[in-house]
Amino acid sequence: MFRSASFLVVVGLVVAGLSVWTGAPARADTLVSELRGLLQNYPRIKQAEKGLQSKRYDIDKAESKNLPQVSMQLDHGPERVDTPAQRASHPGDTWQRPKTTASLTVTQRVFDGQAVSAEIRSAELGYRVTGMSLEGTRQNTMFEGIKAYINVLRQRRLVGMARDNETTIQHQLNLEDERVRRGSGVAVDVLQAKSRLQIAKERRVGFEGALQNAIAAYQQLFGHAPQLSAMVDPAPPPEMIPSSLARAIQIGLKENPVINNGALTVEQAHERERLAQSALYPTIDLVGSANYEKNTGAILGTQRDQSVVLRANWNLFSGFATRADMAQAAFDYRASKDNRDYLASKVIEQAKIAWHTLLTAQERTRLLANAVNIASEVFASRKKLRAAGKETVINVLDAENEVSNAQINYTSAAYDQRTAVYQLLLAMGRLNNDFLLMEKH
Repeated sequence: MFRSASFLVVVGLVVAGLSVWTGAPARADTLVSELRGLLQNYPRIKQAEKGLQSKRYDIDKAESKNLPQVSMQLDHGPERVDTPAQRASHPGDTWQRPKTTASLTVTQRVFDGQAVSAEIRSAELGYRVTGMSLEGTRQNTMFEGIKAYINVLRQRRLVGMARDNETTIQHQLNLEDERVRRGSGVAVDVLQAKSRLQIAKERRVGFEGALQNAIAAYQQLFGHAPQLSAMVDPAPPPEMIPSSLARAIQIGLKENPVINNGALTVEQAHERERLAQSALYPTIDLVGSANYEKNTGAILGTQRDQSVVLRANWNLFSGFATRADMAQAAFDYRASKDNRDYLASKVIEQAKIAWHTLLTAQERTRLLANAVNIASEVFASRKKLRAAGKETVINVLDAENEVSNAQINYTSAAYDQRTAVYQLLLAMGRLNNDFLLMEKH
């Protein structure tokens, strides 16, 4: 049903762009080029990328427990021994010799109740969760960048319109002033024109302040001030707009990083359950050792021994700590499932809001385009009547103000429509590299 509607959205955006942009410069700072720089240089993204690299070492640490653990101990120094046996065999002679000992132990874990397996799997899932968080950060940052880019364009257009309105009123003021000097005008008309001119100047100053705020937000995100003359209105790719709200929700529940993050968190909580349960089982190690002793324990000479044994360790009672760990892990697992369901409901809400925002902006743009045309016709008619002396200056100025208001509202709605498209893509989880490849500007 919305296939044709999606086409109309894009057509409307293009028309809106043409109506407020007179031409593109030879070298343009397009949205895509700015977003690529943003993704490479924005501190929050760089921080998240380093956090992802850090998480990779959690996997290495967990996997290391499957490898043999090798330890060596060396002792050398003087030893003094005075025991009953020594005194009986050597009366009056205390054993005192430099001793040397060395030991090498190799331990290989054979069984641990799947604890290491659960740790490795949990670390892998933690890495993927961090990766999804990074993707979410990238997409949210891209949307913030898009909004900042569009807002600069919006405020620049509004400043231009306010200046045009101010120029028009100034021209009308000059005409009325000329009529008064010729004796055919009314002085109060000049005062009314001056009053309208002050209001127009105040609005222009407000838009200029909003433009400076937009530039400040842009500079914080992109790291440099925008080149206003080089910016181009973005054109969202029509093929990325879904055919219906149901389809948008379906895509969001499948591709939104928040959903994937929640699902991975559930799996990670399940692995923590396995890890807690592993404490119920014994640990079995294969231990190989080799020892070397020289002149130790009042025994003169060298002693060597080697052994390979299976060593079992079973904590039969931990003061109910194991039971508490298992109960805690079970509640954490159920809590993660509830959180996953909550995130799904929020993604659905986000998709619905974005969808209806887009439809509303589209309808507003269409209605305001008609309003601009009607107001322009009324203004032109009143100017002709005023030139013929059949209309008051206040009515002419009010008609001109209606044109200006309609144009400003239309421009804002057109940019709201553009922003709503990107908001919908964000809700679906599609503000990604595929978007950068398909985005026209």
